[in-house]
Amino acid sequence: RGDAAVKVTGKAILAYSVIGICFAATPFVLYSIAAQTTGSAVMAICNGGTPSVTALAAHFILKDRLTARRVVGVMMGFLGLAVLVWPEAQKGFGNSSLFGIILAIVGAALYAGGNVGTRMASKLSPLMSSLILIGAGAVAATLSATLLAPWPQEASARSMIAVVLLGLFPTAIAMILYVWLIQRTGAVFVSFTTYLSPLWATGLGVIFLNEPLHWSMVGALALILAGVAVANMTSKVSSTT
Repeated sequence: RGDAAVKVTGKAILAYSVIGICFAATPFVLYSIAAQTTGSAVMAICNGGTPSVTALAAHFILKDRLTARRVVGVMMGFLGLAVLVWPEAQKGFGNSSLFGIILAIVGAALYAGGNVGTRMASKLSPLMSSLILIGAGAVAATLSATLLAPWPQEASARSMIAVVLLGLFPTAIAMILYVWLIQRTGAVFVSFTTYLSPLWATGLGVIFLNEPLHWSMVGALALILAGVAVANMTSKVSSTT
């Protein structure tokens, strides 16, 4: 098959290790530091720059042309994100440090680099790619944690199990899907998950935590889905003439 994965080589391992360390683990560390002085809604808006940077990088590096329709789609998605988090972000901006905001923006740019880098890297199987990405990132994140924070002394069994489950499902399994999608649909399409994550979090909060459902969530969902559709719409020119 034309989309078959290539065999694992030293070059491929190096490429995915760099992506895992620089473009996956490093943003995690930056966001964890930024979260100490910056509200989550503010960081969500900063992170909303990921699709824009991805689209620009894809245009110049991957030759994935930045059309006017794609620009409109990215803007619609960002507007949807802003509609969702702006009420909370308004309160957070006044209490957020400039340093934290800068870290969040740098993290978003690095996520964009990871999208493009994964598209450029040798096409290993999604499972193997994810194993290298997460493995290298885990080593880097562990080393960073030992340097930046003390080891938890009184962590309960429940909290440790929660950490393991978070690493397994939203990280490991999600990474396999992430690589699979990038290899088949491109970096820009996958970058729109940045806009969908806060919507999922809000929806799960409504279902499981009895949080109120606001009109802004419905409006944000409509804008984001419309933005994804517009940005990834291909011109259908009839070949039967």
